[in-house]
Amino acid sequence: MVDTTLAVQQRRVPPAVPHQQAIGERLQKELLAQSNLPNWWTTAAMTEGAQWLPGLLDGVSQYRQPGHMALSLIAQALLAEIPGREPALVTQLEQLGSYYQQCATRLEDELASRGLENEGLEHIDAVFDRWRSGHYGEFSPAGRCYVVLEELRWGRCGAAIRLSTPKARDALLEEIRRQATALLAKSVDASAQTRHFYQQWLNSPPTPSLLDYKDTLSWLGNWSDSERQPVCWSVTQSWKSVALGMPRLCSASRLAGAMVDEVLVDSLAA
Repeated sequence: MVDTTLAVQQRRVPPAVPHQQAIGERLQKELLAQSNLPNWWTTAAMTEGAQWLPGLLDGVSQYRQPGHMALSLIAQALLAEIPGREPALVTQLEQLGSYYQQCATRLEDELASRGLENEGLEHIDAVFDRWRSGHYGEFSPAGRCYVVLEELRWGRCGAAIRLSTPKARDALLEEIRRQATALLAKSVDASAQTRHFYQQWLNSPPTPSLLDYKDTLSWLGNWSDSERQPVCWSVTQSWKSVALGMPRLCSASRLAGAMVDEVLVDSLAA
């Protein structure tokens, strides 16, 4: 939903890489299938212009409630689209942007009433428990860590990190680093400080759908930059050579810490 909204403004450049394009289109089709939009609606219409956004977002939102980060980004994109638009569309965009802003504010209040740090910790435990139980096993060890961090960033934990006091934020980030380090080390049967050649972290287990998982990881991480986020870029864009900033020998502790910083900490300053 966020990508589709931003695509109208071309803030997120449509991926020129065919496998990323295919994953994005597949996810858009799945969103359409869950909505009550008419059959003639196509994925091509989703990015033709802002006139399609109100109907699209309204249809999809009835079936899937976005998290706080998604709500905020969608509201910002809708309101930024207003200048220069015809009056009727301006009204729709204002109403829809205001609606998503109110949803984000309401969710902030709900999280605060239950305790931001507690909400964040509960989400951390839930996501890492899924990792322990074998979820994400089709990805490389580093890929599993990356997917987990993205789940946290877009969910309740990400909201808690963005909205909490510095002390609570640091506590949440430290807990994420601790659990991520422990599970990364366990995935290669080593201690947290044992260094391995980077390929050991990036190699995916053989599965029938290996390419699909690699393509999904590549699409998920296509926001990363080889210079600004060298570790995340190297982990997700495995079809390219690793970035210069990716350590060739690294421990679970160093790898987890770098990805937490790139995914969760650096975005706070964005």
